[in-house]
Amino acid sequence: MRTRHLTGLLCLALALSCSRSVEPGLYTAQGGFVRVFLDSLGNKKAIMYRDTSALWADTLAFDLKAQEKSLKPYHEPEFHLFPERELYREPAFKVGENRDIVYGRVVKNVDDDRERMDLKLDLFVPEDGARTARPLLVAFHGGAFQNGDKRDSSLVEWCRYFASLGYVVSSVDYRQGYRRNEKETDEAMFRALKDANAAVRFLLKRDSLLIHSDRIFAAGADAGAITAMNLAFMRDENMPVVMTERGDSLIASRQQLLRGFDIRAVANLWGAVPDTAILRNAKIPVISFQSKEDAEIPFWTGRPFERQDEKPDDGFDFLRSIFESIVSVFVPDVERHVFREMYGAGVIHRVLKRAGTANELHAYDGARHNLFLDDEGNIDFPVYDEIKEQTAAFFASRMVVAPVSLRQDAEDPQLFIIDNTEVETCLWKVEGGVLVGKGDDAARILLFPDAPVHSVSVSGEYLSGETFNETIEL
Repeated sequence: MRTRHLTGLLCLALALSCSRSVEPGLYTAQGGFVRVFLDSLGNKKAIMYRDTSALWADTLAFDLKAQEKSLKPYHEPEFHLFPERELYREPAFKVGENRDIVYGRVVKNVDDDRERMDLKLDLFVPEDGARTARPLLVAFHGGAFQNGDKRDSSLVEWCRYFASLGYVVSSVDYRQGYRRNEKETDEAMFRALKDANAAVRFLLKRDSLLIHSDRIFAAGADAGAITAMNLAFMRDENMPVVMTERGDSLIASRQQLLRGFDIRAVANLWGAVPDTAILRNAKIPVISFQSKEDAEIPFWTGRPFERQDEKPDDGFDFLRSIFESIVSVFVPDVERHVFREMYGAGVIHRVLKRAGTANELHAYDGARHNLFLDDEGNIDFPVYDEIKEQTAAFFASRMVVAPVSLRQDAEDPQLFIIDNTEVETCLWKVEGGVLVGKGDDAARILLFPDAPVHSVSVSGEYLSGETFNETIEL
């Protein structure tokens, strides 16, 4: 009796087991995937999509009754569209300020190493509770390398504005002062550059600031713009003899970090460069603002404070050069100029354009040097706001060097790749097929021929925090 009862229970269990069957849906199986579905009469059917390493699967009949137990449910990877987000264009954060941070101690005068001075910077940080890296903007005041200050009211407001956009911003003081001759002003210019390098190194070593070392921007006005441009483009081979004779080296300076740094883009506010050759050292985008008749720094070519328009091609250049050579022979100790010849925004724009480097030139009518200030020396807010907003848009568009480009590999048709090294997060979705496998920047796709729609989509976030959504219809 007991044996008959156990046998009955066993038969019931087997019957229940046999009655348990797979539900309609997608399953994995050896060699590919199986779709279980109901036909028009309500009968359960199955078709297999065999993976042959081609983009399109082979379709085969599948014996559901015989191979039902080999099926495992296919779990589609998580996917959602990241909301469109363009950061660093509109104020979004409160700003914390930290003033007079010492970033270095240096000899004040190169001819007398007994007197030293502290180099200081002010820090403006977005109160965003960030846990990911943020861009850095280093800003340099003007003052003809003589009398500027990081506490300049227009510069302070500039720093607060960019910190409210999400940047870590630093307003940097640097060594100033020189005797009135070209050799001394060269030294002043390149001392400022060395101090600028030191400030960036100092900031990158402060882990608590969460600075993204590949997103460093530079801005400056007047002498500060010269410093910002030199920071971006100057290399050892471009430094004047007066500096290389002292053994100065920008390379050695930057190697004090585990890795060097590069500038992502520059805002050149009525500044210039000492040598157009430096603009060919790197393809760094530049946005420039300057009056066409600037009386202090030439819009085209000339020496600061010696106003010159674009040089005419009048045929007398040869005679001028002979006269200047004679003067230099007979009065070699007489310095006829304070600054070396400089190249302003007009020339910078032309050289960068010819080199294929992204840049914008905003040329203003009139002879006002500092476009931030009106004739009474007060901030000209309509122009000031225009310049800072145009700069913010220019910088934001350079946060990502190139937008994500989704493409199919030419040699491996199953492989889809996103051509971008600045992606933080990427999610994949396949319509009319499956995701066979994925990595950080690529995925392997298998499409089902009988599906009505076929597409591959990616959605994600750049390291900068901005988002992307791309789809390929197949």
